[in-house]
Amino acid sequence: MFFFVNQYLLSSNSSVEHAEIKRLKLFAKNGVAAKLVTRDFSPVLHHTLPRFGLKDSQLVNMYDFFAGATDYQGQPLHTADLHLPFDYQVGTGNNSREIKDGQRLVAEVFFAGGTVAEVNRVDWYDPAGNLTLRERYDLRGYKAVDEFFGQDGQLYFERYYRPDGTMYLERYYVQSVQNTPINSLNVLRGYEGKDYYFDSLDDLFVFFLNELNRTTEETNTFIADRPAMAIQPVLQVAGKARKYLWLPINHVDDGQNLLNGPVNGMLQGPFTSELKKWDGIIVMTEQQAHNLRNRLGKHAPVMAINGTPVSQPTDRITMAGRTSGQLVYVGRLGEDKQISQLLTMFAAIHRQVPTSRLTLYGYGAADDVKRYKDQVEQAGLEDWVTFAGYQVDLQPAYDQAQLFVDASRIDAQPLAMGEALGHGVPVVSYDYLYGPASMVASGVNGELIPLNDQQRFVDTVVGLLQDPQALQKLSTGAYTHLDAISDTTTWRQWSPVVEDN
Repeated sequence: MFFFVNQYLLSSNSSVEHAEIKRLKLFAKNGVAAKLVTRDFSPVLHHTLPRFGLKDSQLVNMYDFFAGATDYQGQPLHTADLHLPFDYQVGTGNNSREIKDGQRLVAEVFFAGGTVAEVNRVDWYDPAGNLTLRERYDLRGYKAVDEFFGQDGQLYFERYYRPDGTMYLERYYVQSVQNTPINSLNVLRGYEGKDYYFDSLDDLFVFFLNELNRTTEETNTFIADRPAMAIQPVLQVAGKARKYLWLPINHVDDGQNLLNGPVNGMLQGPFTSELKKWDGIIVMTEQQAHNLRNRLGKHAPVMAINGTPVSQPTDRITMAGRTSGQLVYVGRLGEDKQISQLLTMFAAIHRQVPTSRLTLYGYGAADDVKRYKDQVEQAGLEDWVTFAGYQVDLQPAYDQAQLFVDASRIDAQPLAMGEALGHGVPVVSYDYLYGPASMVASGVNGELIPLNDQQRFVDTVVGLLQDPQALQKLSTGAYTHLDAISDTTTWRQWSPVVEDN
């Protein structure tokens, strides 16, 4: 069994999770058992899976594992299913309902977003209006946790429940000097007849991974997908398990010399004293693998596996069938992606091609996004630049786009760039480390621009938008030059890992 170890799966995810999702589907297509492993508690997790085309059988969550609820199927709960006292008055509302005893607010029932009044949590108040208890409900139809609050409004104790209502986990908290809760003790109750005590969530997670390894009863492979939280737990898995580090980032921090600068601090141990504990370190481009081997020694277990497997398209959309002048960017909105520079360049593009428009798909820090929107407004481009937010299904966007534009300065492999090429969208991108050069060949399926050469970037986009034949040639090239990132090539890259399992 392959276990892809992460912290969470959210309704809006980063490229780490999207790469895992693509990998799970690739493994399933090739008949190799694999699961996404998540640490964090989430009462909506099993409603999130179908959003990304995944099944319950493709995930195991730590809390589900100890609750015996990995494959639990229940029924949604509504306010009437809470069996509140008969003399309580239940209010009305689309997002929540107030529960009153006469004039006193006793509780509030909150519904899960995207559902029809399915209970997400119930907050209970004392006569003074202080929150004392929060009941969280798994959307599969059972109370999953009670959270208890003190007079200062801070969390101090939690109890977690199985679907049958029995308790399996207690979590205790103390207050920090900033008066915020710090988890101080975790007690796993009655697990296989014993109580287990853990000082931290990380310690509990290590125990979980070891139990997952033990109970699966086969040779297992653990891949640490989110390095910051997964490296140490995966390294502490005992027994015959194989261990790989998936590196979804540049190994040198942004702002440093990306070839010779110091290694990212969280990778110092894994790349030095702990290097021999890994069966392999996986990066997504051969260029990064080469540079990392030069740092770690030519015999370091570094391999390159594409992170964005693309299936050969069955239908092709011509440039004439797309929205004229439509540019798209897909990814996180942040300054390592140089979004402000991209917007500046688009302003120059739009002056020369008045029909051009730019749509940005993705999320970012609220302050960053506000600054980008203010920049668009100040440039008078509100009708031509759209912040479309995070979307799961980008096929309609790719199928209408004429160019994918990327002004980033650092990455490990831009996932969306491969997706765009798979939909016949030519790419204009800075030639940064790492990724664009492994997917884009200038004059074939896009154009690579020297890093931060803004004038050349603008001139290239303008030239393409004004030359339909050149655009069509690059689109045809995008459709036909997918071998390097195809699902077939990607699976062949996985073969040494799979065959050793």
